Amino acid sequence: MTEECLIFPYNRLTGLYHLHTSFEILAPKRGTVQARLDDRICAVKPGNLLVIFPGVAHCYAPESGTEGTMLIFSAQMLADFEENWTEMLPSRPIVRMDALHRDVRYCMERLDAMAASGRIDAPLARAYLSLMFIWLIPALAPEESATQGTRDVLYRAMAYMSQNYKLPLDIRGTARALGVNTYYLSHILNERLHMSFRAYLNALRIDRARRYLRMTSRPIEEIAAACGFANLRTFDRVFFERCGCTPRDFRKSVAQLRREEQARRALSPDADPAAREREDAPQ
Repeated sequence: MTEECLIFPYNRLTGLYHLHTSFEILAPKRGTVQARLDDRICAVKPGNLLVIFPGVAHCYAPESGTEGTMLIFSAQMLADFEENWTEMLPSRPIVRMDALHRDVRYCMERLDAMAASGRIDAPLARAYLSLMFIWLIPALAPEESATQGTRDVLYRAMAYMSQNYKLPLDIRGTARALGVNTYYLSHILNERLHMSFRAYLNALRIDRARRYLRMTSRPIEEIAAACGFANLRTFDRVFFERCGCTPRDFRKSVAQLRREEQARRALSPDADPAAREREDAPQ
């Protein structure tokens, strides 16, 4: 599994209000997605890109009938840029692809092909993302975050939990490790994420489990242990609470969605990659 870059087709989005240290790009193909970014509600239509910077709390309305591509990638994938992304927020997080340079659409199509195949070429994905962001940055108009102090605590908490999610963590031990008051840590999590410590830890573990289920063929029992769950029964219960299905059904739905996406691409008039490369290669 490629830890720095995850690209996959979706037909189900989480309604869980969450925050992570990665970039996230949502590219709907069918159906409008209702998204919440901090306290802002926005509608993301097909042909639009929603770009979420690290540290922005967000969630999606779990509506049926939506399909598209999701990209989740670390700031290391944009290492060619000098910006300190953890201190920035886009003032315009939704952009229309037809208002951008055609390189952006070209790169998204190539990344879509990776998502459909389930095979992520990390160096190539990095090149496509870097080219996209050359044109995205002016459209997004990033500006310095006004909540950096609070975000520092969140980043340290998320980093610690991300590094130690396999262990039996609790809020007291985490607050002690971070050198902050237990009440303050609880307050920050509830204020920014609308989640308790335990809820965020479980969300982190389930998010990692979904990555393993999407991108590997590891046995589910092995995935449960790798994600910090003491036993398979607890893993199944928490997974169902978060995702509305069992881990086995989730893996089956991912495989089915991938097959459908590959079939659609095979029937598309643009299915000839050589022709597309000649016609749409970046200028």
